[in-house]
Amino acid sequence: MKHLIFMFLLLTLLLSNGYTQDHTTWGLPEGAKRLIGKGEITGNIAFSPDGARFAVASSIGTWIYDAHTGKELALLTGHSERIRAVAFSPDSRIFASGSGDNTIRLWDASTGQHRATLTMHSDSVETLAFSPDGKTLASGSGDKRILLWDAETGEHRNTLTGHTGGIRVAAFSPDGTTLVSAGQDYTIRVWNPHIGETITTLTGNTERVSALAFSPDGKTLASNGAGRTIQLWNTDTWQRQLAIRTHYDSIYTLAFSLDGKTIASGGGWHDNVLRMWDVYTGEHKNALHGHTGSVTAIAFSTDEATVATVSQDDTIRVWDLNIEQPRFILNGHVNVGTEVAFSPDGATLASGGDWPENTVQLWNPDTGALKDTLEGHTDRISALAFSADGTTLASGSWDKTIRLWNTHTAELKTTFEGQRREVQSLAFAPDGKTLASGSGWEDTIIRLWDTDIAQQIGRLETYTRWVYALAFSPYIQSTSGMFLASGNGDGTIRVWYLDSKSESTDRPQMTLTAHTDGVLALAFSPVGVGLPNPYKYNWVLASGSRDGALRLWKLTVGEPTPRSLTLHGHEATVHAVAFSPDGTTLASA
Repeated sequence: MKHLIFMFLLLTLLLSNGYTQDHTTWGLPEGAKRLIGKGEITGNIAFSPDGARFAVASSIGTWIYDAHTGKELALLTGHSERIRAVAFSPDSRIFASGSGDNTIRLWDASTGQHRATLTMHSDSVETLAFSPDGKTLASGSGDKRILLWDAETGEHRNTLTGHTGGIRVAAFSPDGTTLVSAGQDYTIRVWNPHIGETITTLTGNTERVSALAFSPDGKTLASNGAGRTIQLWNTDTWQRQLAIRTHYDSIYTLAFSLDGKTIASGGGWHDNVLRMWDVYTGEHKNALHGHTGSVTAIAFSTDEATVATVSQDDTIRVWDLNIEQPRFILNGHVNVGTEVAFSPDGATLASGGDWPENTVQLWNPDTGALKDTLEGHTDRISALAFSADGTTLASGSWDKTIRLWNTHTAELKTTFEGQRREVQSLAFAPDGKTLASGSGWEDTIIRLWDTDIAQQIGRLETYTRWVYALAFSPYIQSTSGMFLASGNGDGTIRVWYLDSKSESTDRPQMTLTAHTDGVLALAFSPVGVGLPNPYKYNWVLASGSRDGALRLWKLTVGEPTPRSLTLHGHEATVHAVAFSPDGTTLASA
């Protein structure tokens, strides 16, 4: 069971890091047992003003952590797209999250209860800022507008217009009399938030502005947008007072220390360093090394000795500035783009790399040690499947080939060619002698391969583009046959019943049509459900789709109209489904 849980996590590319009953069972729909996975970090972090917690935006929700121990406290879910912005109110009572679903959600920061959903934006919400008195929430969006809201009730108060590009960042001055915003039009606009009018516009930037920060006394505004230079602006005159030449790459994020004497900057991919600068002289004070990807967000805690950073290396580091070392590192947020599969005995994890590596790697899932690297594909790995006995691994690629590998020796056994497009899906029959493969775009054929003689032995016509998923049922003992199901781009599931008498060109016996968008995941229960007739069995097929639905289908030999059940709870695409070995539990993500 341990390996099964790991498989669920890795199939969705979301690694676990010490999940407990405290939050994995919160807010689940009826019938669901647990929520697993952290999601991809989306580059935003915020400390609560009381210094007790910090929030991390991810692709599946907002994670709330204990700022002192790094322990996960809660996961706030409800958005249907990734979280783009997070913010705490000044009194730490209210938490706000903004998403690619164009909405803002307000939460009770103590209990995690949802308070309100704000829905007037017409594009992704990229930035959030509370006014210092906590009464107003400002939101900036790709729709080029800033909306001002009553932070308690969620009522819309005002709309600020003037930007000609999407807004990436907004911030209130410490006294609340000024709001600044910036984005893709290379300008910084200074607003009077009470009357909704522009005070001035700061120009001269050479790229989009994605970072703004006021000093604690409100006398200085820091911005990026000028390549590798931090610009400091005098807020009385709105003139540039100092330019600090900084990183070896563009500046991604900025934050002032609580005493206002230091500004921290996070560098891009060729730098990856958190750097500290003297605000008055521009002198470089120190650098914190450790990240291996761009530093995309910085947040100082109120204790002035703690700073948290988010990086594109998929880690969060919480630093102790007294010793200039990480206090702890939060791992487990894995970027999308890698195919993974567990061997049936759970002893090996296979992962497929993106371009330009194009390799398959075999890992020990207990120790994390790399066992072997399989080389030969010339483009990204897009599908992986183990045979039932675990001795063979099939890998499919955008190079339109399928390779079979001996998992004990890491040697190439054979290469199958003939796909018209990239390989999208692979599935072994229960005996391991037949491999099914599906492709993308105009290639509507499922190909059946004999793994012993290394030849194509059949083809099944789907009559639709994009075969995203394939799954064989266990053998049906009374007939020595099996089902093969395909999940397709048009939202249908095609099902064939295959036995020794079947012709490989047969049309599908069933076409399941309840989904309204592409079917990305399929899994048969390993255990059949008996019917009153001892020679017939129901085989349960689970399907997940881009339409956000998770469905269960009961397939019976000779009955072309299966019954289905919809499991509710997902609010976005269902990417993966898997049954436990005894068939009593289904995991979805």
